[in-house]
Amino acid sequence: MSGVEERLQEVRRGALIGIYGNILLSVLKIAIGHIASSWALVSDGVHSLGDTVSSVMVLLGAKVARKPPDARHMYGHYKAEALAGLGVSMMVTFTGLLLLWESLMRLRNPEPPTSTLPLVVALGTVAAKEGMYRYTLRLAERVGSSALKADAKHHRSDALSSVAASVGIAGALLGYPWADPGAALVVSLMIAHMGLELCWESVHELMDVAPEDELLERVHEIVENTLQDVDFDVELIAVRGRKMGPAYHFDVFVAADPEARLRELDTVRKRIVEGIRREISAAELVTVEFVPM
Repeated sequence: MSGVEERLQEVRRGALIGIYGNILLSVLKIAIGHIASSWALVSDGVHSLGDTVSSVMVLLGAKVARKPPDARHMYGHYKAEALAGLGVSMMVTFTGLLLLWESLMRLRNPEPPTSTLPLVVALGTVAAKEGMYRYTLRLAERVGSSALKADAKHHRSDALSSVAASVGIAGALLGYPWADPGAALVVSLMIAHMGLELCWESVHELMDVAPEDELLERVHEIVENTLQDVDFDVELIAVRGRKMGPAYHFDVFVAADPEARLRELDTVRKRIVEGIRREISAAELVTVEFVPM
């Protein structure tokens, strides 16, 4: 199994954990919210239900990204993951705006819950969603998945939504019914802002954003070390790359002695490609172009 394939498997695992966790939390919050007359908890449950949809989108994106290249997609389907990330980020933004509207409406006619059970559930949700956020974010950073990172941020937005619900429910129980929609109003703005940031990141990747500077420097170093052992005159001109989902594409430009034979150049090319792929498992495509010195 290739490094990219392993990363896609990790993305699938992270998305499945999000789906199962969100289904459980959304059913629990919506049910308890209806029983105890807590609209804040019901709204929070709807938010978790939206997280379930976002996790499904990430899972589908990872599945499409695993498809091999074909006649119409000669460089593979890796951007499907970035498209999934864009969809998730748009959902985060929409959820934030929806919660904002609901908060404004609830400010006009706030209703307190009938028991402390919604507060217990909301506080438990904060802990659960924060744990899911940290786990998914670590996984996303390890595999370099923008879609999984967006899903992790959605877990955090749900945790913040549960914080707002907890504050609001506690305030309502203490005799301040306006505390519920007031706290939700602040958090809804935070959620919408988070969604817009994630949307911008996904758009960058769809526009072939360059890899991180550290990664490009690492590729540059690998090529320089490889060229040191070449018997004829060669010089590295430039290295460029782009991120495509969990994979990277690198283009290496080398100036070579015009007298060098094609077989010798091909040997150098193979050594450069093998060196980069050996050190960077996510390097799915490496091209080397020679120009005369």
